[in-house]
Amino acid sequence: MNIGSMWAHQAVKATPSSAYSMQKAGLHALTKHLAIELAEYGIRVNAVAPAVVMSTIYKSFIAEEKIEETLQGFNAFHPLGHIGTPQNIADAIEFLLSEKASWITGTIMNVDGGVMAGRH
Repeated sequence: MNIGSMWAHQAVKATPSSAYSMQKAGLHALTKHLAIELAEYGIRVNAVAPAVVMSTIYKSFIAEEKIEETLQGFNAFHPLGHIGTPQNIADAIEFLLSEKASWITGTIMNVDGGVMAGRH
């Protein structure tokens, strides 16, 4: 299971992140290649691609006391009207790791509040 990003699928000028996007796009490609290479051993390889999620990763470039306020500014970016939570991502991962997803491999699942479907 890999953690990709919607930024590997789509450039967003408001968040210049070309190096990050390039790394995540490579991870998406690796996910697909490993899915093919490991399928004969019964190993499934998938990834989730989140959009903006409330996370401590932002501590590296946003003052900790400003993280929540700053990220709330991205609510309208998501068609569902709010940023994601770590639990949203965990639930998708739990599904992909479960037997209910036993015939899914090589998939990059967008867990993004609808961002890749389109924005309003």
